[in-house]
Amino acid sequence: SRLQYSQKIANNLIHWNTLFETNAGRLPQQDFTYVEVEPGQGSFVWFDYNENGIQELEEFEIAQFQDQAIYIRVLLPNQVYIRTHQNKLSQSLTFNPIQWANSTQSKKKFWSHFYNQTSFLIDRKDKNTNQSIRLNPFHSKVEDQLGLQSNFRNQLFLNRGKQCYTVSYSYLDSKARNVLSFGYIELESASHQLNITHKIKNQWLLNLQSNLDKISSESESFSSKNYQLSQSLLSPKISYLLDDNKRFDVFYQHQKKDNSIGDFEQLVQEKYGFSFALTQNQKAAITGEFNYFSNKFSGNPNTAVAYQMMEGLQPGTNFTWSLVAQKKLTKYLDLNLNYFGRKSETSRTIHTGTIQIKAYF
Repeated sequence: SRLQYSQKIANNLIHWNTLFETNAGRLPQQDFTYVEVEPGQGSFVWFDYNENGIQELEEFEIAQFQDQAIYIRVLLPNQVYIRTHQNKLSQSLTFNPIQWANSTQSKKKFWSHFYNQTSFLIDRKDKNTNQSIRLNPFHSKVEDQLGLQSNFRNQLFLNRGKQCYTVSYSYLDSKARNVLSFGYIELESASHQLNITHKIKNQWLLNLQSNLDKISSESESFSSKNYQLSQSLLSPKISYLLDDNKRFDVFYQHQKKDNSIGDFEQLVQEKYGFSFALTQNQKAAITGEFNYFSNKFSGNPNTAVAYQMMEGLQPGTNFTWSLVAQKKLTKYLDLNLNYFGRKSETSRTIHTGTIQIKAYF
């Protein structure tokens, strides 16, 4: 069954959406393995953390770079199916007083500068024991849980889309839990993000981003996947807009991460970089970026937690650079060229390139 409701209140001042779904069915007990494919065609990378030469499930990570993506996850056939019951509830509430922008009342004119959007989603899968019909998506028995996805997001804007003292604050709280044949995996995160943008004389664009995050992972069978990270980030950026088709950026990023369990790993990362974007009447475009990373890492770099914290990079000095070119050959043909390179203290320079032609019929 499915119930959907939408309403606009007070002359579009508030927009409310609600969706509720409930269904029953059967799900296979998930078993999977990893299969090697051509470089760049997969999604996962394998690291022999314990150096035994055997590919084990907990040693596969989502690849951060295309050249590392040489494995795909393949579900194994089985005859074990579980009767399930699923409840899904989605809510969104938008407050948009832009219609008060020309009001003569000072209070309404003040609130016209703001925009707020709140959204919530919970999707729960439980074992169906046929003992009762469960319609409450917020409650289930621990022994019956098979899957859970929960997300709450609130975004508050000041001067949204104007690039004149534009401020946005976002809060995100999410939780995901999946039960597989070898046990459950649970991920939780809470994030605060503040973003400030201001344009000066139509040529200079200033941006400041600040983040505070908490991320935790818990695996019933693989202790190497367990971590609790506290992260902070500060990233100022200056852009020079030569005209509508040419843009040059210089940016800096300071990031700190601490793991509060296990080996208590720590990372202090400094990032410097510049980028550019050139376009030609929507017929051609070229973008490039160069980044310098300085990673001060405390702990064993050859672990799943270290790979997560450094996002695929290595301790010490790292460089990454990229170049993307797009050209519209005809009305029905597009040509895309992509190049990416990276270098660290402990590895050789790695170059990755792709060529793609798109045809529209």
